[in-house]
Amino acid sequence: MSTEDNKQIVREFCDHFRTSNVDGLIDAMTEDATWWVNGKPNLFSSAGTKTKAEAASMFRNMFSAYTTGLDMKIINMVGEGDSVAAEVRSRATTKLGKIYENEYFFLFKIRDGKIAIVREYTDLMYVQETFG
Repeated sequence: MSTEDNKQIVREFCDHFRTSNVDGLIDAMTEDATWWVNGKPNLFSSAGTKTKAEAASMFRNMFSAYTTGLDMKIINMVGEGDSVAAEVRSRATTKLGKIYENEYFFLFKIRDGKIAIVREYTDLMYVQETFG
């Protein structure tokens, strides 16, 4: 696949967050996909490496906290080979009425038209502050 094809896969993947489409997110990932989040797992439950099934559970839990989906706006994207790096800003309203806005850097690895690896860097202290 071309770099532009890989970027389009990432764009479509991020759109699934806006609509809380867990099935779309999971279908876009390879069977052996992993999702890694910065931070220490003993301090933040979302940190560390998750399997595809664990990522699905993480998505469902996350979406249950919002009144609507999580708008993931891509600010910048760079691609080379099977890798796409994306700078992203999110926005959502929690069911408790709080506004959640965070910033991310993602590194996606694409294999055979699907996302095989995600590395997510974000402000986990802000997540903790917002969701407790």
